[in-house]
Amino acid sequence: MKNLSSLLEKFKKSLGKDVLNKEFIVLCIENFCHFTLDPKEIGIKENVLEISSTPAKNNTIKLKEEAILDRINSERNLGITKIFYK
Repeated sequence: MKNLSSLLEKFKKSLGKDVLNKEFIVLCIENFCHFTLDPKEIGIKENVLEISSTPAKNNTIKLKEEAILDRINSERNLGITKIFYK
């Protein structure tokens, strides 16, 4: 039973960290691009930030991509190397 509790605690911490990272990324994008994204539009896989949004928002983010990545990696050290737009 203790093993199950510790396993569930690990998942809880991992999921919480993912939510916090997504919220931080949303705030960074909002600061640079002056619009908000839903955290559901963001995914992080293998050091790649995936954004599923409208073409207009994706293009605006693309224009500020370097500054956004610099801020994300300097403040959270997530190691994100590029942004993939869906």
